[in-house]
Amino acid sequence: MNEDTSPLPDAGENINCLSCGYNIVGLRLGERCPECGTQVMQFASQTTQSSGKAITSMVLGIVSIVTCMAYGIIGLPCGIIAVVFAKKARLAIQAGTAPVSSQGMATAGRVCGWIGIVLSSLMVAYLLFMILVFVGLLAAGATGAGP
Repeated sequence: MNEDTSPLPDAGENINCLSCGYNIVGLRLGERCPECGTQVMQFASQTTQSSGKAITSMVLGIVSIVTCMAYGIIGLPCGIIAVVFAKKARLAIQAGTAPVSSQGMATAGRVCGWIGIVLSSLMVAYLLFMILVFVGLLAAGATGAGP
């Protein structure tokens, strides 16, 4: 068994737990954080972990804004899924199963998702209005009532 059990180095700075932010200087690799119980697996200063749900939320939120002008067909579902994944990421962060460092991405995904939902909904409403106007003009032309 070749497991490194040396204590985390004291480089004159705090090394924080990726889940709760507790100072874990002096703990050995494989031990548990005294604050949240997460196992210390690697040096916190050398890794930048992110939650997959938070990344997915942010990407889909951006996609929902970019594609909102595509008749709202792509932007609306992407925005809804982004908001759902942001909620799941936030709950995972609170439960301690996802690193706190991904909170910003989850928030960005939620905000972008809501913006994408609103813009896509406005686009769908505009398209429905234009269809109704077009059908009304066709009906008026067919009955002979015109300007």
